[in-house]
Amino acid sequence: MERTGQSLFRTVFGMMMSPSATIRDAVRSTHPAFSLGVSSLAFGLFFLQTGLDLYRVGQKGMTFVVFSLVAGLLYGVVIIPLIGLIGYGMLKTVKTEWTLSSAVSSFCLSYSSALVYGAIGLVFSLALGWRTAVAFGVSGVLWAIGPLILSVREMTDNDLRISILLVTLFSSVVLLSWSVFSGL
Repeated sequence: MERTGQSLFRTVFGMMMSPSATIRDAVRSTHPAFSLGVSSLAFGLFFLQTGLDLYRVGQKGMTFVVFSLVAGLLYGVVIIPLIGLIGYGMLKTVKTEWTLSSAVSSFCLSYSSALVYGAIGLVFSLALGWRTAVAFGVSGVLWAIGPLILSVREMTDNDLRISILLVTLFSSVVLLSWSVFSGL
């Protein structure tokens, strides 16, 4: 994944610690493949933890663990950008000046926290045998709400009402779809 601008480390942790500054400084110069990679890996790790948790309690087999990983990778590379595309379409009605690529990148990069939490959760899952999908996976996705709100707020010229409404809707879709997936 070729990328311009800031380093991988600085962008991923910047989206967690100072998302507003990172959005202004990095999102518009970030290569779309890098953004897709962040969301793909984030959801790949999150869904993998879900598969491992269900395997550990005897509800699913190892095939489901592999399926979970693939489903998560695809979720991050298809569904999150699709949500970004839908969000961009909605934001065009309020005359956002962002490009489609920048909007989708900001949605994808907002899940940087899920990537970090997913990696840490996988370590705890594999090393200690903990069930980590809720403690680490869901926490990472919830942590992404702040950067998502800031991203949408940047796109709407600081309209916090629209930001909170859209992000609540999109975050609910993400968590509900994961809930349905984990119940398969």
